[in-house]
Amino acid sequence: MQDYASFRRRRIPNALPMIRGTPVLIIVLALIGLACCLSAGADLLCFTGTVSQRGEVAVGEVRAGGTALLRFRGADRSDVELRTRLVAQRLQQQALEGLTASAIRVAALKSAVVIMADGALLVMVDPVTANLAGTSRAALAEQWADNLRRVLAPPYLCLDLAGKLTVPLGELRQVRYGGSYSGELTANSDAPDLISVVVDRESRVVVISGMVRGAARITLSVDKISGSFPVECLPWAGTIQHPLIARLTVPVPPEAVMHQAALNAILTSVRAAPGAAVKVKGLSGQSSGWQAAVTIAGSGYLRREETVTVVPTLVSRPQCVPQCVLVSNEPEKVTQPGTLLRQILEAEATCRLLWHHVSAAQMPLTFTVRVANLGDRPAAVYITGSQAGPGRDEIHTGHVAMYHFWRMMLGAIGYIATVPAGTAWEAYRCSASPSRIISGVAELTNLGSQPLLVEMLAGSTASPLPLVAINPEAAHLQKLSDFEYAAVRSAELVHEIGGAWSFLRIGDHTPHADTIQLAGDYGVMYDIAARVENRSPQQARFEIAVTASGGAARGVYLIDGQLVVTGPMRPLREKVLFRGRVAAGATKSIAIRTIPQSGSNYPVTLVLRSSIR
Repeated sequence: MQDYASFRRRRIPNALPMIRGTPVLIIVLALIGLACCLSAGADLLCFTGTVSQRGEVAVGEVRAGGTALLRFRGADRSDVELRTRLVAQRLQQQALEGLTASAIRVAALKSAVVIMADGALLVMVDPVTANLAGTSRAALAEQWADNLRRVLAPPYLCLDLAGKLTVPLGELRQVRYGGSYSGELTANSDAPDLISVVVDRESRVVVISGMVRGAARITLSVDKISGSFPVECLPWAGTIQHPLIARLTVPVPPEAVMHQAALNAILTSVRAAPGAAVKVKGLSGQSSGWQAAVTIAGSGYLRREETVTVVPTLVSRPQCVPQCVLVSNEPEKVTQPGTLLRQILEAEATCRLLWHHVSAAQMPLTFTVRVANLGDRPAAVYITGSQAGPGRDEIHTGHVAMYHFWRMMLGAIGYIATVPAGTAWEAYRCSASPSRIISGVAELTNLGSQPLLVEMLAGSTASPLPLVAINPEAAHLQKLSDFEYAAVRSAELVHEIGGAWSFLRIGDHTPHADTIQLAGDYGVMYDIAARVENRSPQQARFEIAVTASGGAARGVYLIDGQLVVTGPMRPLREKVLFRGRVAAGATKSIAIRTIPQSGSNYPVTLVLRSSIR
């Protein structure tokens, strides 16, 4: 009571001019509350900073023992936050080193008013804060200095911890301590079988170990000072295995490919605990490396947050020749969510997948191509290809997908994705509102020794990340469709200079009664060996053209290694694809490859003829 009485007699006269128009009784009550709070919180000390908004003014408070000791004010919240944090950190550091009340003094530093502690700057009183407080900088500095002296006057124990401490299961955490006490610190846990505590007096840290999931309270005692704080022991929500490597077949792939490869590297390196969720944000970067912020969190777990770096690694493109074509086009108009295709991709096999659908449901649909691993070991799959949409024009959408597929193939652009056991990797995803069209072409190579499932799904919702858990024992995860066809058709196109034109119909497949028909041969590679024979005594010219025999169409053709693209072709119109010369008495061979593309009308007719131009 003697300390409180002297504090009251000293502070009330100085406080009156600071709060103009405030009744004296209110000031007395406020100061009584401040004194009690400061006295009660002096044993276990920790300086913290908080910022709040009061109208247009940001107010930053430096607190100890739940009481505000200093208040900064200003219109710039970020500036107030910075000053509040810095002052709290300075005071905390000084208190850990044993700062005493006698070391606190107010000084003039050039044109500023500051509070010092044995030559160390603690806080600078700015004119804005003083004006908003209704006083002068010198008076406000004296008030703040007195508040600090009151807190630091009795012997105290300072702990570098504000609130509850969380310790990971099986790990330990250190908490610094210090202060102006003179005795020997002891520490005890009220549940030592769960959470133990040891004092390292040489380093002045309290070492806390989490042995079993649970909670305890740690009590620190020295001289007549005693204080406690809660500790919780929780397991991590997950771990991240390093290094994170994206396996690419070219050093600088398109951004979409790099994004998928980096995301696969991240998600397959995360080991999340049961019930924990993974989030990846801000994935971006360059060919030298991509970064992302990864969060693993769940109820009853310790949240893990980490910024990870994915390192691209160049690998050889697998020698993959598709054995089959999988076509997802039945139904073409999708009216409800469901599985549209599910086929088995055998070990060490390659398939070409073509998909083309119209979203015809009442709600938007998300179309997903994914590779599911029902085995008990991780799998690897090489992925290359392209998707297009959502679009309104089915010919254009199908053409864009096919054109970029050829670019990926010719550039040997792709990545190797890891598919852990009991998961599915979503290689492609596209959301489409009603009446919109999606299309795509890809090649998938199973690099492992166990079969995988290739699926095409339409869903009303989409998983937040492309790696999803599946139940390998689920009965529905079986082969669903029979839309599997031969990957290649070989053909010849021969023309003699001066003779009749030669024709080859592409996409005019001869039906077989024992199989589901693939009208148009969509997705099938036509490997055409064209040959021009010139038996005349002089050099001759020839040309290769295509006619839209089945209706409006577009096309992509690989002729002697050069990619040739037709524009939109109306029914029965033709487009010259290639012109060449053949020497007298010679024969010239031309390699032609093309794949019937979604949205276009087939058959089309390839024409090889002599040219008089």
